[in-house]
Amino acid sequence: MKRLGITLILAIGLLGLAGVAQAEQTDKPFINVSTTPDSVDLGTASLFTNTFEVPAALTVNVDANCFHGPIMISATKLKHSQGSSISPEHIFVKSPDTSGFVAMAKPVAISKATMGSHKIVLDLRVEADLLYPAGEYSGTLILTMVPPT
Repeated sequence: MKRLGITLILAIGLLGLAGVAQAEQTDKPFINVSTTPDSVDLGTASLFTNTFEVPAALTVNVDANCFHGPIMISATKLKHSQGSSISPEHIFVKSPDTSGFVAMAKPVAISKATMGSHKIVLDLRVEADLLYPAGEYSGTLILTMVPPT
């Protein structure tokens, strides 16, 4: 009988430690950033249109259980199949934390440092001129999370 009592206490103690260890694993800070949709169509360049604006073009979904720094966005050149390209100076972003459209010539802060999960809805704009041939261009938007200060 004494052995059974000691075994039960030991088993309860080990199960309690396993519960604490499991709780510690799920309580670790995490941050996951994703976008909806996965790709964005800003329109097709044509001879008569030089500004392409897409409201609510991209939603950045931040899933976090901790304080995190601001999120930055930058862009690569938009490249045409014939070799022409539109530089990031002509690609603009607007978020609730920017004051209007901001050129992505350098990374742009689209959110402030904050705690927990949130969504950021982005408007995008591309300004082209007659120097760029009509057709489709492709490029990449890059999201970066800065450590909190």
